[in-house]
Amino acid sequence: MDLGSILGKGVDAINPAELVDLLTKHKDDLAATAQIARQLPGLLTMLASGLADAGNHAARAGRALSGASGATGRVGNSAATVSQISGNLGAVGGLVTKAADEISKVPLMGLPAGYLATAAKTVGDSIVGLDDLSNDLTELSALLDTVGSALEMLGTSLGATGREASKFVGG
Repeated sequence: MDLGSILGKGVDAINPAELVDLLTKHKDDLAATAQIARQLPGLLTMLASGLADAGNHAARAGRALSGASGATGRVGNSAATVSQISGNLGAVGGLVTKAADEISKVPLMGLPAGYLATAAKTVGDSIVGLDDLSNDLTELSALLDTVGSALEMLGTSLGATGREASKFVGG
């Protein structure tokens, strides 16, 4: 048998006895390769299904994070609420400061006016903390939106990869 004529130029003719010897010598390797080849369609099906499922889960997680109804929207709404509370406390602090100033003008009311001034300062200090919290929540909202969008894109890519992989096994 001239394998060179079957396989193309540059392949030396192999003696049939050598071919049988080669096959006999590597029969375990050939059997393992055949087993892998038989299992490959099932593995590809499982891989394709797993990728598609992972894509669906990632996309769902992304949608849960992003948008007005997701975590992003809720954290953003919380930031706006905290900011509004801070503004309201600022107005209250201003009124308390004005009251302290006016009361301090009344004889013998210096001590109560001092208490009011201290209360106004405490309100002012609280406002700084609330403003910082509002800013942090706004930044967190933006971060969650970025992560959510990335998860949605990952989900889309994984789903597409799963669909492509299923084509290898007729899916």
